[in-house]
Amino acid sequence: MSSLIDIKLTKLGAFVLDLSDQVLYRDANEVAIEPKVMALLLYLYENKDRYVSIEELHQQVWSDRVVSDTAVRSAVKKLRLILGDTDIANAQYVKSVSKRGYKLVCDIDPVDALEPSLTPLKETKVAEPPAEKADREPVDAPRDVPEALVNPAEGQPSTSEESSSLTYKLLIVMVIFLSATIGWTKYDTIMKYVLDSQVVNVNELDRLTGFNGEKYDLSVSLDGRYVAFSGRTSIDEDRQVYLLDRQNSKIRQLTFHANNASYVQFAQNDKVLIYSDLSGGKTSIQLLPLTLSEPESGRITLIEGVVAVGDPSRGRDDSELLLPMLVDLESEMTLYALDLQTREYLRMLAPSDASEILFDVSLSPDKQKLALIKKIKGQFHMLLFDLATKEETLIHSSKHTLYGVEWKSTTSLLVMVKGALFQIDSLTGEQVRLVEDDDVLLRRFDTHNGTDIVLLQREFSRAKRLYIEHQLTSQLEVNQIINTAPQVVAMLYDEQSDEHRWTMHLKDEVTTIGRMAMSTREVEPYYSSEENVELLDVSYQAGGILFKEGPKLAFYSFEQSQVAYITSSMEISSDAAFSADGNNIYYGVHVAGEWEIQSYNIATQVSNLLLSGYRSIRPAGTGYIVAEPVDAQLFYLPDLTSPARALHHPIDYRYICRWYVRGDHVIWTAYDARNTYLHKLNWQTGSHHASEDRFFALYPAIAVDQKGDKVLSLSVQLNDTSIGAIKIDH
Repeated sequence: MSSLIDIKLTKLGAFVLDLSDQVLYRDANEVAIEPKVMALLLYLYENKDRYVSIEELHQQVWSDRVVSDTAVRSAVKKLRLILGDTDIANAQYVKSVSKRGYKLVCDIDPVDALEPSLTPLKETKVAEPPAEKADREPVDAPRDVPEALVNPAEGQPSTSEESSSLTYKLLIVMVIFLSATIGWTKYDTIMKYVLDSQVVNVNELDRLTGFNGEKYDLSVSLDGRYVAFSGRTSIDEDRQVYLLDRQNSKIRQLTFHANNASYVQFAQNDKVLIYSDLSGGKTSIQLLPLTLSEPESGRITLIEGVVAVGDPSRGRDDSELLLPMLVDLESEMTLYALDLQTREYLRMLAPSDASEILFDVSLSPDKQKLALIKKIKGQFHMLLFDLATKEETLIHSSKHTLYGVEWKSTTSLLVMVKGALFQIDSLTGEQVRLVEDDDVLLRRFDTHNGTDIVLLQREFSRAKRLYIEHQLTSQLEVNQIINTAPQVVAMLYDEQSDEHRWTMHLKDEVTTIGRMAMSTREVEPYYSSEENVELLDVSYQAGGILFKEGPKLAFYSFEQSQVAYITSSMEISSDAAFSADGNNIYYGVHVAGEWEIQSYNIATQVSNLLLSGYRSIRPAGTGYIVAEPVDAQLFYLPDLTSPARALHHPIDYRYICRWYVRGDHVIWTAYDARNTYLHKLNWQTGSHHASEDRFFALYPAIAVDQKGDKVLSLSVQLNDTSIGAIKIDH
């Protein structure tokens, strides 16, 4: 039986399966497929020489959760629909035999490369190399096909007008047919024609306020007169809740004692305002009665002590609020229906994937469907959920951020993506670009009637920033300030040169990892990618750069000038670190519902189990320091077999936090809505010290030099934000 690592590309009938990236293609075009359906296909491929029982699928493919036989059969049905295997009696791809199970029966052959379609439905975009070239050229990551919402078709085929019209109509028919028969549909893989009708530029928005202060979220009243928003005017202030009256342009401050007001939402026929508040690492949901002259005096706490919430939405009646919420660290991001009168919340929609994060939700005007924005394994997805049938339909997927979704009508949606505001017809998939945002200034929006749209517009696409080096003492003394362009989004020390820093540069949707000369700020590029990149470490001893590209853990080799992927896009991994001798990379991975530490040998490119029951690890002297999966408590291991010694301190697993072991000290960051906390623990003696500063003054994604004496952190200024509006009548 072939292993997934033996062959990269294999032909499955008319399809090609990329086993490394776990992507399905037809005619060189990526086919949309749910993560669980892909996992099912991969397992059937691995066991293609035999039938796989439904019990085995429960144990192997659905090992992370308990589901019914119906759910497994539904996934098989979706796979058959994707493969076009509609005649079960004469199955061409997935054959089923009673009491034996399922088997992949199509022709299976390895192939060397994808064969491009004669009439491609997708246009491949290759990013230009970095402007500042050194002798070393960057090695570009594999390019994903551009997203329909971000890059609409720039031209029509060079055929007659009649032929183009016919092609367009045929594509429309195809979209309607597929959307009616397939429960999980990705429209942008079928149709690239986008109607750019009456496109408005960001500069043409009607300005409701100036750019004074940061504004985080907004909500519009039912009559459109009032706009509630959260924000602040100084980096030293806590975010509060404000109310804008559009009739007289006056702004009224509603709260004065919020810790960090974030999401806001009108409710109960606009008689109350709901907002989320973050304090001490925990989130609460607060209610402000707008009928009082001083609303904060009547503030009511509806929920408190939860880990996180997403953007709320009006519910099915006046007293209901739809709320994405992570109750505790052991649960998952779930959609709840909150009753504002009884203060009880009931689960409305559970996640379908363990890595799923629910960001935004909007209820259709007829109260029959939910529009959802989810992030799964680094990808953003917009879906429709039918409340009656419980079926999900995928409208769009993107590696770029989807900022929000609202209903324009019962069949039309408004979605804000990076660079534009779009209208999408949920029945045909037709997409209309409404607002052009080339500088990526828009972040949030809301509408009370689908035509009057209110938006938050930042003054700059990225806030002005500095990198500050502190001496790691009890007072955090400033050593130097490094001025950089806003496009420099990460910086690490260079272990061989004080005159250089390793940086991550983001421009035009391309992230470049490079080595910056401190004297000139010129950057020697090493690697570029259109994926989201997280720079973890650079080691000359190991001979390369350690980073995450999307959900995949990756290593760039200086010697070979190429990238090796340590994990796949289907795996859930934690952070990673080099071994003390530089020969291996240690990383945490989630396997069958449990965390374990694996060791990746850089020379052989093979991973093996190192340690079970832990999520993160660092070498420390001749031993290791490890962190537990849930509460992140630290332990010292003198070796891999000796009992662990508790260090009685937890680290923070949130993705912008960092932790290092330098000599006898563990150095890590944690944060709440107000401050960043920098911890230093002597793992030998147990002595501990913590410093703190405002969150944006000391951003948690720090770097520490090899001696553990200096800390490099990002300091971000406020990005002033205005409130604008636009009328959309078409």
